Amino acid sequence: MTESILQTVLQFYHENRWEEALKVNKNSDNLEASKVLWVWPSLMNLRFLKKKCLEFQMEGFVSLGCGCGLLEWFIHNATGLPVMGYEINEAWWKSKYSCPQFIPLNFSPEIPDSSMLNSKCALLFCYFNNRPAFLDYVKCYKGNMVIIIGPGEGSGRHTDPEPFKPGFDSPEWILNDYQEVKDTKDYVAVYVRKQANRMLGWVFKI
Repeated sequence: MTESILQTVLQFYHENRWEEALKVNKNSDNLEASKVLWVWPSLMNLRFLKKKCLEFQMEGFVSLGCGCGLLEWFIHNATGLPVMGYEINEAWWKSKYSCPQFIPLNFSPEIPDSSMLNSKCALLFCYFNNRPAFLDYVKCYKGNMVIIIGPGEGSGRHTDPEPFKPGFDSPEWILNDYQEVKDTKDYVAVYVRKQANRMLGWVFKI
């Protein structure tokens, strides 16, 4: 079943019919589809990402741990903004065992550096589960926005970092806004540097 869903999405991908591909798991209740992509956003979620980027003059996204890049393909097509995806284990992703990829993959060195993280783009972590690596990436990043997509409380799922428990090393990052992904108890949480947020004059409190 997973293979048939993947083949359906691939067909839409090759035909550049991203909105149809998004509807493959329209209600985010297809467990087989979740094996292809953890989080199936709605158009409203994708528009939310664009809105937040434009508010803070971000020019695109750098997605860490992007996997096959399906989410990033959706984001790019819905927002019109560039999305760069990074993964590790280059040998596996280029082997015959890897799944099809929806964007060109870049590969992160073991120790990241700021040159790979465009400061004019938002950092994106979706269902990321490696806190030391997360902190290393954020430490190297010179830009103003970090987006964490993952499960909220009561979802029965876990990531590290979590959307509302990022555990930043520095107090300079504050929650600016968030949105639930449909009715899934997954959330998109947008963090910005205090200085950048102060320029807009408001902060979202939970």
